[in-house]
Amino acid sequence: MNQPYAQPPMPKKGMSTWMIVLIIVGTLFLLVLGTCAAGVIWAERKASDFAKDMADGGIVLVSPPAVTTELAGAKKEYVGSWESAKGSTMSIAANGNFIRELDEDGDRHKERTEAPIAAFVGDDMQVKLIVTLVFHVNAPPHQVSGVWHMKVDGVDYERKSAAAPTPSR
Repeated sequence: MNQPYAQPPMPKKGMSTWMIVLIIVGTLFLLVLGTCAAGVIWAERKASDFAKDMADGGIVLVSPPAVTTELAGAKKEYVGSWESAKGSTMSIAANGNFIRELDEDGDRHKERTEAPIAAFVGDDMQVKLIVTLVFHVNAPPHQVSGVWHMKVDGVDYERKSAAAPTPSR
């Protein structure tokens, strides 16, 4: 009698469940590792910037004498309360205190900066509150038809009073 030989089992097509799980776990591991590495690089840069700013006198609590001297002399026209046509305000006191409330889009949500001026760099004003902020003076104070104007960071301000109020702390 002829008995047929048993056929060998056919190999499975495709990947096994364990192989798929290993690929998914490996991919997730690489994504997490990459994200952590990017986070570490970003944190190191921020820490380095912070350390540099702190070493450079990172927080200025009172304007240095050089600033108050300039505000009493060559930059005396900066002192005063200023307002833009769209409602932004800027106040520069003779003691170097600086306040700006920026609202050029008219949404009544003002971006407020309040700090003493740390230095003048040319016409620009620099403040330091852990980070250094530079307010670019595009056009220093000048008169147009008897009205004082100054352009800072592209915003045209008109002086409303020559003496700026001292901010409360």
